[in-house]
Amino acid sequence: MDPQLERKVETIRNLVDSYMAIVNKCIRDLMPKTIMHLMINNVKDFINAELLAQLYSAGDQNALMDESQEQAQRRDEVLRTHQALKEALAIIGDISTSTITVPVPPPVDTSWVGGSTGGRRSPPPSPTAPRRMSSGQRPAPRGAPPPPNRPGPLGPFNNSADSPQAPSRPNRAPPSIPR
Repeated sequence: MDPQLERKVETIRNLVDSYMAIVNKCIRDLMPKTIMHLMINNVKDFINAELLAQLYSAGDQNALMDESQEQAQRRDEVLRTHQALKEALAIIGDISTSTITVPVPPPVDTSWVGGSTGGRRSPPPSPTAPRRMSSGQRPAPRGAPPPPNRPGPLGPFNNSADSPQAPSRPNRAPPSIPR
């Protein structure tokens, strides 16, 4: 075939493909809009023709707007729950903003515990359990040092403002629970 004719056929094919892509895009764009337009028009016609006629023939239109007893109870229950949750959120917010953390005590110094034998260490003796004494051991003197994890005196300035304080509880009544 003639090369010039092949170029013309290729150009026409590209133009047709481009045209079909444009048509496809327009259809995809207009289809949902057309469907919504038809739905809206049908609903509008229904409201004008039938629904208004039924509402006017019902008699007392104010009775249609009255709230049923079940809906009133449900609304009151939701309002009570909402109020209780708001109070609980306020209490949680107060607790999280007023809580003071106490620093972790330093690690326990176990150097005062007796030496170990054979590389194995025995757990520290319980202060309440009676001790078994092996032959060759003597009872510990009564003036043994206190356990190292107890806090010592506060120092020369026993000021309560410098010492850590425990968090306080809020001074309000607990929230009421809806029933």
